Amino acid sequence: MEFRGKLILAPLAGVSDATYRRICRENGADIVVTEMVSARGLLCDPRRSGRYLDYDESERPVGAQLFGPDPGEIERAAAEVARRGFDFVDINMGCPARKVTGGGSGSAILADPRLAGEIARAAIRGSGLPVTAKIRSGLRDGEETYLDVARELFDAGVAAVTLHPRNRGQMFSGSADWGHIAALKKAFPDRVVIGNGDVRLPGDAARMIAETGCDGVMVGRAAMGNPWIFATLKGEAAVPAPGERRALILRHGEEMFRLHGARGIREMRKHLAWYSRGIPGAAAFRAELSRIVDPGSFRAAVERHF
Repeated sequence: MEFRGKLILAPLAGVSDATYRRICRENGADIVVTEMVSARGLLCDPRRSGRYLDYDESERPVGAQLFGPDPGEIERAAAEVARRGFDFVDINMGCPARKVTGGGSGSAILADPRLAGEIARAAIRGSGLPVTAKIRSGLRDGEETYLDVARELFDAGVAAVTLHPRNRGQMFSGSADWGHIAALKKAFPDRVVIGNGDVRLPGDAARMIAETGCDGVMVGRAAMGNPWIFATLKGEAAVPAPGERRALILRHGEEMFRLHGARGIREMRKHLAWYSRGIPGAAAFRAELSRIVDPGSFRAAVERHF
């Protein structure tokens, strides 16, 4: 795996399924990562948790993201990820959601840099694949632990560390402090550091690299409803014309229905809300999303509003 110089689709719970990852790859993302998967859940109920690990060959290179506080469980889950043919394993050490941190996973691990290193070693040992980790700056203001955590991770042998420079208490509010990305790269100049956070507009990725020296850029929430962002960040394409936008949205919904039936159409409601940002009549459109229940109502709504 080569992470330098790449634009990466972040793992996004409830968003970055196989269909959306494939769409993002086609629109300029260099690397994609699955939604986060519980290591314990994968071991205890591989059928249920394993559905988050479905992928298509056209997505490659594709990584699987695991979360969990137990190195032993991470090791066995990473072995399962390798068995399924993924290109790399990513460890979630940044999710701030209480249902994740309450079990000692996600950004809760930032309080224990040594544990972070043990988890990384276990993932490397279990998978035999390149392993990366996604972290935040720390738990709260004045308790930034990202440098200590990254040191343990790099000492363990991870291929790259992605830093989202907000602390757990911020969740997704305020501004990402790119100065933390710069400090991380300065501390580890020969290691791969991926920057993440507040990359939204053409030029933002290049600016992040110029200001921080990071080796690659990961895009998360800005890609929701905007899979074209990767091509625009690279300067390869402008904002799509309305007809192109409509065609991709229709294809997205049709593929979701083909894979998941009626549940796929219901899942598309949130994507439609994101796709509609900035279009005339978006508020009225979002108000009628609950009435989209089948392919016919989906297509009619998209044709009408896009």
